[in-house]
Amino acid sequence: MNDTTIEVRAFGDILGISVRARVAVLSRELTRIFEGKVQNGPFTTMRLPEDSSWGIGDVAPKLLGCYELELHASIERAIARCPEVVINVGCAEGYYAVGLARRLPQAKVYAFDIDAKAQAVCRAAGELNGVGDRLEVRGACSADDLVKLTRGVRHALVIIDCEGAELQLLTAESVRLLAHCDIVVETHDFIDRSITLTLAKVLAAQHETVQLREGARDPAGYPVLRQLGSLDRSLVTCEFRPEMMSWLVGSARDVATQSAP
Repeated sequence: MNDTTIEVRAFGDILGISVRARVAVLSRELTRIFEGKVQNGPFTTMRLPEDSSWGIGDVAPKLLGCYELELHASIERAIARCPEVVINVGCAEGYYAVGLARRLPQAKVYAFDIDAKAQAVCRAAGELNGVGDRLEVRGACSADDLVKLTRGVRHALVIIDCEGAELQLLTAESVRLLAHCDIVVETHDFIDRSITLTLAKVLAAQHETVQLREGARDPAGYPVLRQLGSLDRSLVTCEFRPEMMSWLVGSARDVATQSAP
């Protein structure tokens, strides 16, 4: 390691600290303006918890409604199919678990996260949004859990974001037993380069499967941001991903779209 490498790393660390501090300030201001409520997307009017379970919690993109924009159409289609059970693995603050509980008032929602703080914040978010009675928060999730919790129901929805453990959850055998479930999984190829390719083959055996890739955001598309500088507008719509990410969406075959309550 030479001196130049040390200087570059040190500058990167300083820049990262400065960015996080600025995003925290902007997120607090957006929280004040929007009174903590999501403004657009499938979970419009959902109230975000005050606390985050990791980092800065992507509060600003969630409030603006552009968080994981790539999934919005798939989430709406899944909601229209009226799942009786929803499972969210890697629930963090409960954005999906609580948001789906609000959109699907007849569904039972299970939220899993190995982090104790995430579990606590997710429970608080459920209470804040009036869905705590239908939200069950647990710790680690296994493939057996997915199968057992969806057994005997007509249709279920499984959303997975668990930092590489998706390979252990979505095995050929578990996916065969989840054929009646819609499955949305974020694939973390920066942890294991085989994940997307492996899971695409596994899901395609039972589900109509598509791959979605991370796309661009339009910071200029939000009127509330127009008085911010270009850098600030970009920061509040950024999800700070380690590389271009992708998702696999597996739709259960022979499940009719219905009208959600």
